[in-house]
Amino acid sequence: MIRSFNTLQQNFTNLQRKQEMVSSNLANINTPGYQAQRSVQSTEAERQMFNHLGGPNRDQEANIGGFTFSNYIDEVYVNQEPGTLKQDETNPTQYIELSNVNTADEMVELMKISREFESNQRALQATDETLRRATNEIGKV
Repeated sequence: MIRSFNTLQQNFTNLQRKQEMVSSNLANINTPGYQAQRSVQSTEAERQMFNHLGGPNRDQEANIGGFTFSNYIDEVYVNQEPGTLKQDETNPTQYIELSNVNTADEMVELMKISREFESNQRALQATDETLRRATNEIGKV
């Protein structure tokens, strides 16, 4: 049960980093030459779980399946696509490269992150409630 708090904490940390990245992209939308940042999220390797309740003599190890416990931000990369060129007479090259940030894409990403925060928050409440009930029920026995 406590492990779920650790997993949720890692998820909240990942979401915060993603939100900061999107916010940075939106803040620099008018910065000439700015290139958007993106992240790659990965999951930990699956781990096999065992218990010792199986088998004819009750001490035999039984495989109860594989479980993945958390995910993490594997890497942050810069989107190398060039921004659009804007003619500028004051620049010696006559052109300025605008940022390659797409406002609509960034807003959609922010909405996705917001929904993920809500889902994780509900999971945290459910875990907290389950732990509270387990503690109270054990206390009554």
